[in-house]
Amino acid sequence: MIPLPIERLADVLAARVVGDHDATPVERVMTDSRIESDHPAVFFALRTDRADGHAHVAAAAEAGATCAVVAHTTPDPGLVQLQVDDPWRALERLARHVVDTVAPRVVAITGSYGKTTVKDLTAAALAPTRRVVAARGSFNNELGVPLTMLEVTTGVEVLVAEAGARNAGDLADLGRLLAPDVAVVTAVGPVHLATFGDEDGVAAEKSRLVTALGDGGTAVLNADDPRVAAMAAVAPSVVTVSATGAAADVRAHDVRVDPTGRVRARAATPWGDVELALPLPGVHHLTNGLLALAVAGLEGTPVATAAAALADAPTSPHRAVLARAGGLTVLDDSYNASPPTVRGALRTLADLPCDGRRWAVLGEMAELGVDAAAQHRTVGAACDAVDVLVTVGPATGPLAEAAAALPGAPEVHRVADHRAAADLVVAGARPGDVVLFKASRVATLDRAVAAVLAALGGAEEGDAA
Repeated sequence: MIPLPIERLADVLAARVVGDHDATPVERVMTDSRIESDHPAVFFALRTDRADGHAHVAAAAEAGATCAVVAHTTPDPGLVQLQVDDPWRALERLARHVVDTVAPRVVAITGSYGKTTVKDLTAAALAPTRRVVAARGSFNNELGVPLTMLEVTTGVEVLVAEAGARNAGDLADLGRLLAPDVAVVTAVGPVHLATFGDEDGVAAEKSRLVTALGDGGTAVLNADDPRVAAMAAVAPSVVTVSATGAAADVRAHDVRVDPTGRVRARAATPWGDVELALPLPGVHHLTNGLLALAVAGLEGTPVATAAAALADAPTSPHRAVLARAGGLTVLDDSYNASPPTVRGALRTLADLPCDGRRWAVLGEMAELGVDAAAQHRTVGAACDAVDVLVTVGPATGPLAEAAAALPGAPEVHRVADHRAAADLVVAGARPGDVVLFKASRVATLDRAVAAVLAALGGAEEGDAA
């Protein structure tokens, strides 16, 4: 965040100042009073379904806050208070002020899946030539987006933000807040169907980020997804990408999978052809790499420079991370799941070298609405390359049944939770086996991964991907 004296902060937020203060500028934003700040900070007393920040103003003062943005003042809180009508709107107002003041280019990324990976890859592709701030983890909601914007400081040239949606209108709100110069749409899939009804409803929501582009903005679209490609109709200008060799501005050819399961390809772009190698296993990540390469080209980073950065790009935890422990290869893709991404992970499992058996530990895919059982069955039918299938939780019953009905069906185990899944893998997997973990976050399979690695002595040094 850019430093702001309290008087200037109050002006930006149109706040009433209550209490005495000095000229020390505020340099950080706090929304959690449990996390200490080593710089003067402003605490936003946000009210959510689970807590009211106004009850924690005094704790925020002890944690390093020098002022608090509140809807109503608290007696003797130990810091100056800035009273506003709505601290949530005040947070957005401050975020917009910071971005307007520094004036970076804004790249906003949305899609049913792949957002975080594309965000990570885009930041890496731009980093050799531009000073970049990117969202941490999956900071993509009404809190995560403004907090990402508030990480912008003087000299930042590009802000790479991630924008998600759980409710109708979320992306219209986030689009207005971000005012992107570049909007990237990764894919439309059967995600949050309980909210949006069907994939056309999902597409309508995702397209709101494209319509948030200004007159000079550009949409970077996955041409292999018809619903995404159709968003070109509402974009001021478009760059398309294709991982299948279809007609597009940025397209892949000569696609290969190397012995570690990582995808390699030649990428033809308006800025020249380049060899592209991605740091993640899985051919389905090729689209993600091409989207990042397209943004880098748009922003003036030479494609050869961007491609070299992509080969070693750091990515967020629990997203197609390879580790080895006790002779096992573990593919940790446990952060989240939808039917297309689980099928992609199963393909990756099939492509990985394996001297033993291929295991798939699959948990629930959440928020699929009335299609949940059918969508789980489609994933079960895609388990034909799996030797041992472990399904976690009652919602995966249709998945287990569909897999058991396959010709040459895998050995199927149904367990109640992540603990039982971890115990089964530790007891039954043998050196040379490869084990995939994939589920929506509600299944907490990241805990199963941690338990398995710990039981086997931890990930071997140098083997984590």
